[in-house]
Order: sequence, then structure tokens, then C-alpha cells
Amino acid sequence: SAKNAWGTDTGYAESLREKGMDTAKAQQMENWNNQMEIKKKKDQQKFMTESFDNNEQTPEEDWRALSKFGVERNQEFDLNEEFGAVVADGALEGTIELNARPGTMTGGIGFHELSVKNDYMGFADFRAAFTSDSPAAFSVDPSEGALSKDPTTLQVRFRPDGMGVFE
Repeated sequence: SAKNAWGTDTGYAESLREKGMDTAKAQQMENWNNQMEIKKKKDQQKFMTESFDNNEQTPEEDWRALSKFGVERNQEFDLNEEFGAVVADGALEGTIELNARPGTMTGGIGFHELSVKNDYMGFADFRAAFTSDSPAAFSVDPSEGALSKDPTTLQVRFRPDGMGVFE
């Protein structure tokens, strides 16, 4: 007597036996049919995995961009054209000191975070930048967006390309 090797009886072997096929051959055909079903499922899962791996992520899907979530600007216009280039006015409220060593294993980055928020009702577009005479070793992120009552975290980075003091 033939045995179902896959633990399930689909009735296919029985229908083949009713048509006059040998019992052992009918059971082999049912087992082969079950193997093909399993192979189809496996191939479909492989296809889905490969297609998922091939999807290119947009910046919106990137977890590193989540810090910018909700900071989109209200209006699209060039802030430099509207307000002019960034200049340092005489009213400094404070300074921060960033230290970094180029070529270290941590990447030689000085880092500081500060939170800003809009004290007034609604949203206000902002830009965060350094003056044109500031060294390229300084950067700020996000560089523009909209402030609300909820604090927006600005990340100031200092990545020197050599030894010395940068101001």
C-alpha cells in the first residue's frame, strides 16, 4: 500500500485510483503534486523577499530623516532672496564650544543639540545657517523648516579637516 509522505490527503490519489491508476503510482503523483504546491509557495515567498530588498527607500522612509518629521516649511520660496544672506548681528545670546580631533575613530565630530520653538500662535518658517565667512567644518541640521509650539531640535556639527582653532 502506498503512503502519503506529506501528511495530508488532498484526494488527488483517490481520484486517480478511481480512474484505474495503480495505488502506488497514484500516491506518488499526489506526493509530487504536494511537493509542487510547496515549491510554488516557497518561490512566491522568495520573490516577495527579493522584491522587498530591491525597493529603494526615499528619504521619507529613512529612519535618520525622522528627526525632521513635522519641520516642513509653510511656504516655498528662497529664504536668501527674501531675507538676504545670513549675517551675524551684534546681539549674541551665548556661545557653544565644540571640540573634535580629526582622524579619530569616532570620526572627529563635535556635536551640540539645541531646541527652539515658536512662542507665538501658529507656525513660523525658519532657517538655520552659518555666515558665509564661517568655516565649512560647521554645519546645522535641519537648515530650514517651520517652528511650532513643539520644540524643534537643531543639531550643530563641527567636523574639522585639520588641526587648529576654527571660529
